[in-house]
Amino acid sequence: MLNYPSKILLFGEFTILNGSKALAVPWNEYFGKWSEEKIAHQNDEYCYQSLLEFSIAHPLESIDGKRLLADVKKGIWFDSSIPHGQGVGSSGALIAAIYERYGNYKNKSLIEIKKDLGQLESYFHGSSSGFDPLVSFLKKTLLIHSPEEIEVLESTPRLPVSFLINTKRERKAAPLIEIYKRKILDPSFKKGVAENLVFAVNSAVETLLAQDFEKFFHHTWLISRFQWDDFKEMIPEEVQGVWKQGLDQGDFVLKLCGAGGGGHILGFSKNNSFETLSPLITNFELKELKL
Repeated sequence: MLNYPSKILLFGEFTILNGSKALAVPWNEYFGKWSEEKIAHQNDEYCYQSLLEFSIAHPLESIDGKRLLADVKKGIWFDSSIPHGQGVGSSGALIAAIYERYGNYKNKSLIEIKKDLGQLESYFHGSSSGFDPLVSFLKKTLLIHSPEEIEVLESTPRLPVSFLINTKRERKAAPLIEIYKRKILDPSFKKGVAENLVFAVNSAVETLLAQDFEKFFHHTWLISRFQWDDFKEMIPEEVQGVWKQGLDQGDFVLKLCGAGGGGHILGFSKNNSFETLSPLITNFELKELKL
């Protein structure tokens, strides 16, 4: 039985809307798979109902909606360990699974597949770029140069010690994206994004691919600083103290993981081991990001 991994957007949140690069990776810590087992838990029932509602409401040409609905009514469901509303691609994995099993994707280009996946995932988010489900569908790391230019990497670049802080707060991406779209109408904010944030994001991606961690940390710190100054409403209040600690002390740096507002916060550490983070970051559930 195929597994569909969760995803982590390492870089490119929001700025991909303004022409930056993005780097998205599959994360096998959480995954989903098709199941015909008897539903035994509340989360299983939630997964089944979500799939049933989608099957009824979303019969697009890109999938065989009739076959999907018939199978769901027979009891098939998507058994997923991916947390909902945490920014790690729960809906993306579901859409990838639906598309691979019921989709009409033969002889389609990568861009066409991404478009199909985005249309399918828009059921959950109002609009979708299609990148999240594409990562789960391909089970590969994506280097996104632009919405129309996607490079599939055969291997994921080695990361420095990396970790996730679980805020344990669910969030929806759509309202946060709308906040960003309103902010970008401000000429001074738009100029700052274009001249500073996009440059830092592109440089962080490039230096990570080059494995130049000294420059990588510099550019990631700049991203963190920009988000602290201009995206404060997207940083959960409970992590703002440790976020500022990272900026001031320099041992680690935090950034949004996806749209922010809750879910997970992504961190990179200059220390040589994950265990050394415990004395630095207290009162939070940390999970090492192993890819």
